Formats: sequence, structure tokens, C-alpha cells
Amino acid sequence: MGDFSSWILPNKPISQMLVCEGFTVAGIFFLILKCFVGYRIFRTLFAVLTSLVVYKVIPLFRKPNLKKYKGRWTVVTGGTDGIGKAYTFELARRGLNKFYLIGRSQQKLDDVKHDLESKFGAKVQTHLFDFFTGDYNKLREDLARLDIGFVVNSVGVGREYLERYGDNPGADHQILKVNGLGATEFLSCVLPSMEFHGGGQIVVLSSSQGCKPIPLLAAYSAAKAMVSFIAECIDREYKTISVQTLIPALIATKMTYYEKGSLFVVTPENFVREAVNTIGLLRVTSGCFNHEFQMFSLHLFPWSLLKHILMPIYWHQKKRMEKLLGPPQSTSPDTYSKKQLVDSDRQKA
Repeated sequence: MGDFSSWILPNKPISQMLVCEGFTVAGIFFLILKCFVGYRIFRTLFAVLTSLVVYKVIPLFRKPNLKKYKGRWTVVTGGTDGIGKAYTFELARRGLNKFYLIGRSQQKLDDVKHDLESKFGAKVQTHLFDFFTGDYNKLREDLARLDIGFVVNSVGVGREYLERYGDNPGADHQILKVNGLGATEFLSCVLPSMEFHGGGQIVVLSSSQGCKPIPLLAAYSAAKAMVSFIAECIDREYKTISVQTLIPALIATKMTYYEKGSLFVVTPENFVREAVNTIGLLRVTSGCFNHEFQMFSLHLFPWSLLKHILMPIYWHQKKRMEKLLGPPQSTSPDTYSKKQLVDSDRQKA
């Protein structure tokens, strides 16, 4: 043991040493790397093929069965602008004829009501309600009187700036209360009536930003994750009620400062046209092929790498918004101005 000269030392680099017959350390490493890359590519190609079939091929032969909801109430939150409004009109085009619209602007509610009545001959009722300060027990009582067959839950608020969590506690508080607690408590308001009348369909608008923790959008990301989790639980808990969760990416709205659609930014009308076709087919979906294409990156790259790629993009967007709008002003939950909040048409979906 004490004679070092008696030790047998390797006569070649470790990378070339035989670990077992026919393999070296370097060879095994590259084999594992090839398998990992191949697996990621396979997952991505499989996701692309599946999405093409779901969003482009199946709609040619299959349409969702919405006739069973005709004559029953379709309750819509956030239906006066953006995705919620586009979804409401798409349902009306496909035959649904009774709508119960909930929002915090009576003028906007009246405008949508007039359009639905004049263009589609639909029966429409409106309910003025603020999801931040409203009485949910009263809302629950009002909804209990309705035979609810279909629900579109797209209520939400956004913010103009990207900010670190805690820099603007007022905005964080509003978003968590409306997008998280408000949106999920509304679901608890419609469930008893739906179950009593034989069940139905719920469509919940969440966000791709709720799939992973997103820096500078912490409150928004967390609230959307909460909505997605509860929606999936409801879908499993109620036998007669189906819940579909939409997790779109960017929609062409005022909040995102995109006015036209593109490969990655779709218009609300184009989005809901594809999203409605997935009712009864998918429980969780990006809603359209363009957004599903963006989600492929989650298959191609591990999150441990992807989050480092995305972070500079969010910091760039933060600086861009501050350049356009000026520096943000921090507020407390008690003094936060609702002028900094926007309806669901301006939110980042």
C-alpha cells in the first residue's frame, strides 16, 4: 500500500477509458445527450402534429354540440370587451339565444345587449356587478333563480406596467382579489344552479402566464394559476358539469398594445372561433393553433433553461412600457386608483 510505484495508473485520457466493453465515458455522455435531445424533439413534433389535427382537421368534420344549451341561460363575465365579448357573439352565431351578462359598466352592458338583440334576436339580461367590491352572496341569490346551461368566466383586470411584486401593492391586491378570488368565487355562485338543472358547460379564461411563475407579473401569474387549478378540480368533482380551461398567450388588445393579429398575436374573434370548436374535445387548451405553437417551446426546452431565456424579454418589455407611459407610481391597497386597472379586453391573456 505504501509503494506508489506499484499502483497501476491509466495510460490514456479518462474520456477514452473503457467503462464497459465498447463504451467510453465520453461515449456514454453523448449517448445520454442524444437521447435527451431526441426525446425533446419527438415531444415537440408530436405536439405539432396533435395540434394540427385538433385545430385544423377535426373542425372540418366535427362541431361542438351546443344545441342542448339553447333555451337555457348563458352567463358571461367580462363579456363587454375583448375575449369575453367575442366569445359571447360566437356563441350567439352558433345558436345560443339567452344571455345573462355581468359587468361593471352599465353602458357597455347595454351596448352588447343591443347588439345581441338586434343581430341575433337573443334574449338578454344584464347585471351590474363589481368583482372587487361586489356582494357575492347577493350575486349567488340572483343566479340561483336561473336555469344556467353555459358559463363563460372571463372576468379579469390587468395592469399597464410590469413591476416587481411589492413595488405596487395596490395593483397586486386588486389583481389577486379580482382575477383570483373574484373569478373563483363566481364559479361557486353558478355551480348549484347548474347542477340542479342537470349540469352544463363552463369555459374559464385563464392564461399561459399561469402555467409557470412569471417574474414582473407575479400577482397576475399566481391568480391565473389559482383559477386553472380550481377549474380543473371542479371538472373532476361534478359529474354533470364540464369545465374547459383556456390558457391563451397574447391577444390583440389595448393592454398588450397590439392592434392587429400576427403569427403569435391573434385577434379575439379569430381566437374564439377556434376555441369554441374545442368544446367537448379538450379540457385544457391554448384555444388556437397559433398559441399552441408558442407552447411548443415548453416541450423543446426544459424550464430550467427557458426561464433564463425569457427573463431578458420581460425586462425589455418593462422598460418599453415605462418609456411609453412614464415611470409607474407605487400605491397602497387603500389608495390604489382603478384608473390603472383595465377590463378584461385590456388584460394580458
